[in-house]
Amino acid sequence: MRHHCTPHTDIVELIGHDGASGFDYGPLTSALKTRQDLELENSAALSALMIAKIHLLLEGLFIVETEEILRAPPGFRLILA
Repeated sequence: MRHHCTPHTDIVELIGHDGASGFDYGPLTSALKTRQDLELENSAALSALMIAKIHLLLEGLFIVETEEILRAPPGFRLILA
């Protein structure tokens, strides 16, 4: 799975948000749920703090809206391109 990053990419964009028809999963949560690797294209546009937050979320993320706990599955790769 791929996602193009910009200087305005934020954590909500990557996780997802509550939408009209339920929770809209972002690229990070979609990749974790489907056990696909995630390539963040143009990751140089992200701040060091944003990259640190992403790595922290891979250890465990609780989505309040769906009451799910997501963690990076064994072998999961986050590719910063």
